[in-house]
Amino acid sequence: TDTGHGIQAFARRQLGRLVGAGLFTLVAFGVAGLATWNVADPSFSHATDNIVTNAMGYAGAVFADLAMQFFGLAAVAALVPAVIWGFLLFSARGVDRLPKRGLAWFGFALLAAAIAGCVTPPKTWPLPTGLGGVFGDMVLKIPGIAVGGYPKGLFASIVAVVLAAPALWLFAYGSA
Repeated sequence: TDTGHGIQAFARRQLGRLVGAGLFTLVAFGVAGLATWNVADPSFSHATDNIVTNAMGYAGAVFADLAMQFFGLAAVAALVPAVIWGFLLFSARGVDRLPKRGLAWFGFALLAAAIAGCVTPPKTWPLPTGLGGVFGDMVLKIPGIAVGGYPKGLFASIVAVVLAAPALWLFAYGSA
């Protein structure tokens, strides 16, 4: 019976390594897609006859478009916990309390989007949302109630600093 447990544990570790390698692959795909994001590429929300310029093809264009629309520039930060999960799984350490850590990961991504949204977008920003995307704008509506509008200037800086501590805590918890 000990041999069965050993074989099961071995198989579980190997499966974890496979899943970890898969996460690394998905993150690499996501980063490459985000790095070559072009607002003019066709995707679910932008029907056009333009040729896809994204390095990852149509799938990369769709991923990058949705990630940029929902998370803005924080889409890159939102992928970091996946790298850590991939490392933990690949090194056979595993990720415990998966639902709680997944929720913390999403919470971190939301707060990262809000922090990115605190930065005033340049006039060349191609999206109708702020730099934090739709989620950043949604989170910033809460402190915006205090000032009667979207946080700007010094108030936006204060909001970003206040959000940094819980974002880092959620990142640490969601990544371990």
